[in-house]
Parts: sequence; structure tokens; C-alpha cells
Amino acid sequence: MKPNLFDYATSELSQDAFLCWLLKWGEADLHSVDQELHRVATRFIHKVFSLHNRSLEETIHQVRIIRQFKGLDILAIINEKYAILIEDKTFTSEHSGQLERYLEEVKTNVVTRDCIPLPIYYKIVEQSNHRSIHKAGYQLFTRQEMIKILEHDDWKLPKNAILADYLQHLKRLDDEINSYKTLPVAEWTTFSWQGFYRDLQDMLDGKWGYIANARGGFWGFWWKGNERQNHYWQLEETVLRAKIEAKTNDDVKAYRDTCMSSLLKDSFEYELDLKRPKRISTGKNMTIAYRENYLQLQENGLLDFEKTVFELERYGRYNQSVESEEI
Repeated sequence: MKPNLFDYATSELSQDAFLCWLLKWGEADLHSVDQELHRVATRFIHKVFSLHNRSLEETIHQVRIIRQFKGLDILAIINEKYAILIEDKTFTSEHSGQLERYLEEVKTNVVTRDCIPLPIYYKIVEQSNHRSIHKAGYQLFTRQEMIKILEHDDWKLPKNAILADYLQHLKRLDDEINSYKTLPVAEWTTFSWQGFYRDLQDMLDGKWGYIANARGGFWGFWWKGNERQNHYWQLEETVLRAKIEAKTNDDVKAYRDTCMSSLLKDSFEYELDLKRPKRISTGKNMTIAYRENYLQLQENGLLDFEKTVFELERYGRYNQSVESEEI
């Protein structure tokens, strides 16, 4: 198989370098040097503008690149009139108000003479939600959008080797994230779980992400069934758990035992197939019941997504017993 540059250039810094390189090719005088690179670069730049509901009518004479400005991954000044801010996140996510801070630094120290900031959050893998990104004034730029930009010319691989490698890298990521649809569950990767949780989130009002623990961690999805339930539900890949969160003024052990007893009674009544935990712990967040193999499979061993969603929705539909409400 042909080696791919991005099998080795795997860090966010490598991707930053690619984006800086691509942006610079947007300058008009580079059209005569390489038409393909120039077209792809200008499509990328115009897409950034369109995400902010703006259009760029003028010719791009200059793209001034500043890397790691006050911690921001990429700052590209277009014609000294527009400032494209790119925060590039691959396997990490935003934190500690960094997006707002970067935008304010650019407005204060760079943007002058009515220069307009256009901040984007570039993300090529999945993330549970993007509310904080939009709240900070950024627009999401996804893997799928970049694939469309790179594939635009007759839906073929670009002639440029770097563009072609990057496109294949993104398409392979896309295939891996959607692989939960085509692989037996036993063969799912971390990307498969991300794709499954991403699509499950459209059906259940929940959140998902990586949960680190002493046993090595897992990809989890958690949601609240309904307000009559004291517990919440958490998927730990192939295991479904019912969990409670104790308050500081609770008698934790008594609260846990009461919730567990009530839920196991409900499980029998509503055929929820829940079991008592093998190991019962005491703490802020506690498992009070669990079920293995909640995933519903087709005859060929692949996931039946619709039946799995229906099965999980049962846990939110049932009304918890009155005894549990009186805790």
C-alpha cells in the first residue's frame, strides 16, 4: 500500500503546518504556479467566510500567517482586512475558556482598521457537543467539510501528493468512525464507539466522551431517563449501568441501598434485565444495577441500530416505583 504522509505526521502541529501551507496558496499570484492548490486554498478560505455568513468578493492578494499567536494555533490575516482564527483540535477539546481568550487577544492586539475576525474550530474527529464552541463565537469546521473541499474537482483525488494524502487520511478516519455499521461489535475500535455514540446522541438526549479510570478507561455515553428516576444511565461500551450521584448531606450507604432495591424491583416488573452489581462500592457516583449485552444484533452479527435505540429508550420510558420517589 502506498505510504501516506499523515500516517507519520499525526500530531496537531503537523496538521497546523498543513493548514498554514494550504492557506498561503490562496494568494492570487500563486494561481499561475499551481492552479489546483490555489483553487483548493481559495475554496477553504471562502468556506470559512460562508460559515460566518459572509462572502469574500475581492481578490486575495495577501495571506499573512501567524502561528501560535498567544497560544492560538493559526492566525491568517487576509488582505489586512480579515483575521481567520483557527483552533485545531484533533483528539482533544477546548478547555479553560481558551477560545474566548484567543478571540479577545486577536481583537485587542491584531485586529485594527475595522479588520473582521472569523474564528473557526477545526475538528476532524467526533466530539459530544459544540455548544461552548458556538457560545465563544467560533464556527465548527468538520472533517466532512474538508473532504468536500478536497474532492471538489470531479470527485477525484487531487493531483498534488500532499492534498491527496490528506484527503485519504480524512476519508480513512471517516470510514473508521462509521465502522460501527459494518463491523461486528467485537471488532469495534475507539473510533467505532465514537461513531455509534455520535449517532445515538441524535436519538437520546445525552453526552459522551472518554472516561479514564484505573482499569484503563473506556468510551462512555450517559443520559437521564426521566425526572421520576433517581438514577441516570451510562453505557460503558458493551455494558449498561444505572448510576446514582449522592449529595453531600445524604446517608450514602442507605441512599444507595434504597435506590438499588427499588430499581431491581422495577427491573423485574418492567423486564429491564438488570442485575445487582458484582461489586458494590460507596462514593459520590455509584453503580446500583447493570446489564451486559444491551446491544441488539442482526442475524449477521452486525449492530441493529434502530432496535438498540428502541431497547435503550425503554429505560427512559418506564415510571420509577413510588418507594424510590420518597427517598
